[in-house]
Amino acid sequence: MTEPLVEYFYGETLRWSFGFENPNKAAVLFACAMPFLWWGWVAAWKIRNLFLRLVALVMASAAFLGAGYCLSMTFSRGGLLAACVGVLYVVASDFREEKGRPAWKWISHAGLLACFAGLVMWTGLGARAGEAAGGDRSVGNRVELWKSALQMSVENPRGFGAGSSGAEYMQWYQNTDSEEGYRTMVNSYLTFLVERGWLAAAGVALVFTCFWAWTVPGVGNRAAHGMRGVILAFLTAGIFSTTMEDWRLWIFPGIAGVILVGMAVRRRAQPVKWVFLAYGGVTALLLITAAAFGWNMSVGDLIQREYSKNGIVSVGKRSGVAGSLGFIPDEKVMGPLYGKLLRELALKGRKVVYIGENALEEKTLMLAGKGVHSKWDAGVEDLILLAPEKIDEAGIGRLFGKSKNILLIVPEVDEDGRIGFWEEVAEKEGIELEVLFGLGTRVDWAWPEVIDLACPN
Repeated sequence: MTEPLVEYFYGETLRWSFGFENPNKAAVLFACAMPFLWWGWVAAWKIRNLFLRLVALVMASAAFLGAGYCLSMTFSRGGLLAACVGVLYVVASDFREEKGRPAWKWISHAGLLACFAGLVMWTGLGARAGEAAGGDRSVGNRVELWKSALQMSVENPRGFGAGSSGAEYMQWYQNTDSEEGYRTMVNSYLTFLVERGWLAAAGVALVFTCFWAWTVPGVGNRAAHGMRGVILAFLTAGIFSTTMEDWRLWIFPGIAGVILVGMAVRRRAQPVKWVFLAYGGVTALLLITAAAFGWNMSVGDLIQREYSKNGIVSVGKRSGVAGSLGFIPDEKVMGPLYGKLLRELALKGRKVVYIGENALEEKTLMLAGKGVHSKWDAGVEDLILLAPEKIDEAGIGRLFGKSKNILLIVPEVDEDGRIGFWEEVAEKEGIELEVLFGLGTRVDWAWPEVIDLACPN
């Protein structure tokens, strides 16, 4: 069974999604269509037969405004900006190509654009777009997310892996008091950079720069300008949402790209060097600026993170560190966002927290939940067990036989029998036991208390 689509609203108005899981994706289709439809409107003026010209103009203007209305009903501000960029590029190119066009033709173009602007205001998208200037929550969350994305790309330049950017952000970078959920970086470019790394991002940028320089339209080729407007709309839309992951949204820009390549091959085009150098320089400058900003964010962060090819290795307080400990987490007792808890532990406990296999080399080791006895087989000075599962007698011997100081931290409510089991073990072995009152298996609700117990001043 397929899951039902989530419905999105602006105020009390339903945002049209046209079968996509998100209205922002639907907006991309119409944003890409509008530059092409505007080119159709311009081309209709070239029809010599007056009757056919009028019919074509009416149909072209109706199609343009219809696409504009559908775009407006998605209430996507990014889609609106993308459409404006694409259409204005085609308008500017047309103006440059034909400066001697009669004034009344330009007045008609301005009238069509004014009708589109009226649609935007009438549907309410204009009001929503105006809210962005006031810094609403949607915009503010994006800014914080994008800043962290640049920091993530610098601290792990190889990339976090496809589909993992949102989860990694929430674990290791999101403010600990924030609860918004993310699947991506809500930006196609930053999502690709964070997940695939700098080498892949630079390669894609180089390929696109070569394509853009090679397909510069010849004089009078308005069709090519229309195709480039479609691509520009698509590229602009990718800034504000992760839209490029959906193959359906590549249809319009893909067709436009094929047409541009065909035109370039037909006229045996050569890359325009100044265009290549200009766009290549701008792209390189953007990448360098992004890296510099990410580096600045990283050095100013209170938390320092270390990565290997297998993922996160440690998180620690950048300065004033009082020690280190190893930690093997378990989502069942710490929740899925245990990374936030480990960052709190690093800050408040003034520790460097080593995670996973690196944790086993530390003198102080904290093991949570499931399988603690199977993940450790060496002596440590301090062993802390956090809501551990029940284990057999042999496991107890391996855990306690080589450690000097042992601390058991267990919740009060015994949901699966583990609390009673460890209370008996603590009494029998003479081990210190601390109870988190009012909790079941999940201990993240009392995390400040856990930090105080694990890292006493």
